[in-house]
Amino acid sequence: MATLANAHFTDSDITETASGSDDWDSTSPNAQERTTAYPQDRAHLNGQTVQILDDGVVVATQVVTAGAVSGISGTYHIGLQYNSTLKPTKLDIEGLGLSLTKKITRAVLSFYNTLGGKYGTTTSNLFDIAPDDTELFTGIKEKNMPSGYEREADIVVSQQEPLPLTVRAMFLDLGIYDK
Repeated sequence: MATLANAHFTDSDITETASGSDDWDSTSPNAQERTTAYPQDRAHLNGQTVQILDDGVVVATQVVTAGAVSGISGTYHIGLQYNSTLKPTKLDIEGLGLSLTKKITRAVLSFYNTLGGKYGTTTSNLFDIAPDDTELFTGIKEKNMPSGYEREADIVVSQQEPLPLTVRAMFLDLGIYDK
């Protein structure tokens, strides 16, 4: 079963436990996982701004200095940020493509083991999918779309935190304006 403590999505990451023995964790699928932190393990991140997930909680970004970060405990994941963005192809309704003026009125999104994430009509106009969720979510979220009639009628789903976001399916309610 997936847990938030072991779900992390960063680039060039390392998973460590703040206390423990100096041995490699042989049960870990991650080859860079140790039970104790060593500054040389994070040397490839020196000078880089990293995202941190500490026992499933997103911690403020930090810059790695001399292989060190501060204020973390428990099992934590450290790595470079990357943004995941899902933007489906243009809507083609009955072969009329962009010739129709349309509006996405509602999006029905099916998620699997997801926390966080945003949705909207452009990457510069995003809204939280579930701002009050604190646990991984599997199921359906229905979202009203903040858009007017246009030829493009896009939808964007994005994740910028080191948290999991899996979209299983997307269903859209559309309005069509026919002149």
